[in-house]
Amino acid sequence: MFRLKKYSVAGLLVLVLGFTVNDTAAQQQQSLLDKLKKKSDSLQAAKSEVELINIGYTSINKKFVTSSISTLVNDNTIKGMVPLSANTMLQAQLPGVRSVSTSAISALTYIRGASSLNAGSIPLYIIDGIPVKVNRFANPLAKNVDNDPLSDLHPEDIASITVLKDGQATAIYGMRGANGVVLITTNGGTAGKTYLDISSYTGLMTEPELVSVLDTAQYRSFILAKERASGVSESDILKGVGRYLLLSTPANQVERYNNNTNWQDLVLKNGFVSNSHLTLRGGDAVAKYSLNVGYSKLNGVITNTDFNRFNVRFNLDYKVTKKLSFLNSLSFSNTHKKLSDAGGAPNTNQLFLTTLKAPTLTPFQQDLTGANLVYYDSADYNNHNNPNAISGRMINKNNSTRISGKTLGQYTLSPNLVLRMGVLFDYNRLDESRFIPSAGFVKTGYIIRSSSNQKSTELMFLNENTLTYSKKSKSGKGDLNAVIGSALQSTTLDSKYGRVVNSATDQQITVNTSDPLLLDSIGSISPAWKLASFFGTVSYAYNEKYIFGGNLRADGSSRFREKARWGYFPSASFAWRLSKEDFLKDAKFIKELKWRVSYGIAGNDNVGVINAFNSLVATPYIFSAVSIGILGNPNFQWESTKQFNTGIDLEAANGRLGLSVDFYNKKTDHLFNVINLPTTSGFSNYAVSEGAVRNRGIETALSWQILNNPKGLSWSTRFNFTYNKNTVLSMPSRMDTTFAYGDYSAVAQPGTSIGSFWGYNALGVYARTSDVNVKNGPDNLIPFKGGDVIFEDLNKDGIIDYHDQKVLGNVNPDVYGGFLNTLSYKHFDLSVFIDYAFGGKIYNARRATLQAMSNYSNQSTDVLRYWKNEGDQTDIPRLQNGDPVGNARFSSRWIEDGSYVRFKAVTLSYNFPLNKSLKGVFNSARLLITGQNLVTFSKYKGYSPEVGNFANPVMYGVDYGNVPPLRAVVVGVQLGL
Repeated sequence: MFRLKKYSVAGLLVLVLGFTVNDTAAQQQQSLLDKLKKKSDSLQAAKSEVELINIGYTSINKKFVTSSISTLVNDNTIKGMVPLSANTMLQAQLPGVRSVSTSAISALTYIRGASSLNAGSIPLYIIDGIPVKVNRFANPLAKNVDNDPLSDLHPEDIASITVLKDGQATAIYGMRGANGVVLITTNGGTAGKTYLDISSYTGLMTEPELVSVLDTAQYRSFILAKERASGVSESDILKGVGRYLLLSTPANQVERYNNNTNWQDLVLKNGFVSNSHLTLRGGDAVAKYSLNVGYSKLNGVITNTDFNRFNVRFNLDYKVTKKLSFLNSLSFSNTHKKLSDAGGAPNTNQLFLTTLKAPTLTPFQQDLTGANLVYYDSADYNNHNNPNAISGRMINKNNSTRISGKTLGQYTLSPNLVLRMGVLFDYNRLDESRFIPSAGFVKTGYIIRSSSNQKSTELMFLNENTLTYSKKSKSGKGDLNAVIGSALQSTTLDSKYGRVVNSATDQQITVNTSDPLLLDSIGSISPAWKLASFFGTVSYAYNEKYIFGGNLRADGSSRFREKARWGYFPSASFAWRLSKEDFLKDAKFIKELKWRVSYGIAGNDNVGVINAFNSLVATPYIFSAVSIGILGNPNFQWESTKQFNTGIDLEAANGRLGLSVDFYNKKTDHLFNVINLPTTSGFSNYAVSEGAVRNRGIETALSWQILNNPKGLSWSTRFNFTYNKNTVLSMPSRMDTTFAYGDYSAVAQPGTSIGSFWGYNALGVYARTSDVNVKNGPDNLIPFKGGDVIFEDLNKDGIIDYHDQKVLGNVNPDVYGGFLNTLSYKHFDLSVFIDYAFGGKIYNARRATLQAMSNYSNQSTDVLRYWKNEGDQTDIPRLQNGDPVGNARFSSRWIEDGSYVRFKAVTLSYNFPLNKSLKGVFNSARLLITGQNLVTFSKYKGYSPEVGNFANPVMYGVDYGNVPPLRAVVVGVQLGL
């Protein structure tokens, strides 16, 4: 038996670290502890020196990175914000990355600006090496609703997100890398100890602030004033709208129109969110595993909308022999959604419709005493659906299933050479159902009621093989890392659609195709495409000062004809670690200073599958005949992006201060565009690869550990800033560069920006008719008068017509970013996350409708300021039925500044001290409360200045009153066992 002296623990630790200890002399203890501290510090420094960065097909030492890369670690601070998807997790966290919410669980992400008009600007997402589907299934049944496939991923499965931004980093992904690459790494296993992490959150989401619209008394007065101002006689009023305003209402209809209904109150409510997750990690020297299980539920603020998601993910790495190992991953997710239409669907978008529906009406049919019956009231005299009927009877849901997996075999051929061969897949299925009843709904042509189903599946298989070589020179000054590889990817899509109409009752909600009289339409698409690739990447560092990098990828895609099937994507980069030079060796404040420069080419092949090929269609009027219906372009190709980047990375103050600054110039040419053909050709349009756009900007990331006192107050801050200027450089000469999107217009002329609004410039309202000095159109059929909107006469010809339209701003902010402060005091942590954007414009489409004053829809209370008499000074024009003058035309009246500063998330947490009773059970225990979207500072008059428009990602700043980022309070617990 032996005994340990009281200071022997320190001695044993020192032995483990490689010292020889003689602990018989107590006076030597302090000296040994000093040595221990020095050894520990050196080990920590060594660990810092070998921090690996994921760059795609390999990982390299952080100090040898030559490209522009940003990484977000999913730590307790990020988890405490309780994001519901990977895209929402990215919001305002990284420079150059802008994620715009389209719903509570989805967002559109842009890296260094929009680079395409028609091909989309969505980045390539890769989860644990698997390129996953993120493009939305086309033509969703739920109108303008974002069926973001990335929302299938539980955010707490994620360990880190790395974003590749410049040409050097993205060229290795060739034809798919032009919009940037997002590498998501999920939780992996550990060697040795087993960890069980459990988190659970629950919270309340408050409904958006109600829009101020006219009540019944105001509405009746307003409608009558508009009728009289439009010259309608009193007798015609009694025969017309007076029947609905209690002026000439039949006795048996009085109670139907004698109401003061707040439709917003009926449809909106507070929402509820809950989110639970479990991670089990463990392993040994032979095998490491990770099991992730998650469940999320969100009851929306619109009645009868919700979101349910269940996830399972299992990662397993194991060694068969010393040289052979396998890396495996399998994930499953199932998501159910009950949806509400969004965007420009005013009769089924409930947030829009509830502001337009007349307050005089009732949600339910009533008896003669005014008591509600169980039946929904029908559509109204202005052809607006009943919002209550939408919530109660309309079906608008989808169910998505996703299964992804991989098996990679890794064989170590030599200490310097590693071979990997793998098979990867990603399967997506989306089942959609939509039913529109007759009760409470407007009859649409011959359609009284309808049922629709759509089933879409996409399956991707990928075989990928790489050979990695790493070698340090004999002198120790040279460090070489290289990868060569090949890949073959195959993707198939199958989508089927069917709709039946006018079934016998509203109780028959399914699609039954057995009765051909009810079958209204069917359709299907089944495209398939393949991508063959060969690639290589190399990095060489000399004396740890000068680092050279390069990539080359060759991609061959079945989307294109033989002339343009193969694309080649090179890149080159250089980095100089100035901090290793003699002239900075004594600069103790600077730990790391590196200058980077790079140039590379990447592509975007998301340009359709058939545009390069002639397509056959059925020929009308000829039995069993086909003809060429779509003319293919043999020269059609991918979009090509060339990007120059230079930047610096600074680490100072013993690692407490970090700064990265990048300048980039990114030009995309061969834009996917469609030109119109003369009718004599027999074809309507033709896809071309013509046009160019440039994104140029500066991005900055700053991190600073201001205070670091484990026993007192600690304070760290992170700040990122991005300035981006988007410019259209050229467009096809045979193409109209103005685009009409229903109630608004856009332009993409050279010199403008992608996402530019095009319309008339409104300068105010004429106070007097004598002030008018222009014609309303060349014939001046309906002249301007006092009380009409003053439109700028740009060409000074005295006529207001289409020649007077101009750029009214664009949706892209000039600058955007985020600011995170984290303070810790003893067991308490406080994090405050602020996001901001300045300079972008928003088309407030809902306000345009609520101030149009052209029909019998309800209006905002702002219209009560309308012009009444000669000399009136106001911003609201005179009353007119049908807007014959065009006061409500698309103009700068409806364009607003989308700048904002918002407290995105504020989290207060308490870390329980692990005393003897808790220490045997928990590694950590944390209680938190988070406030989301608490305060927004903005001049915007809509729900929120953060507007995402899935239906048109280029013109995403269009607001029809979609559900905004909601104010929420969430409480949760995080346990580590």
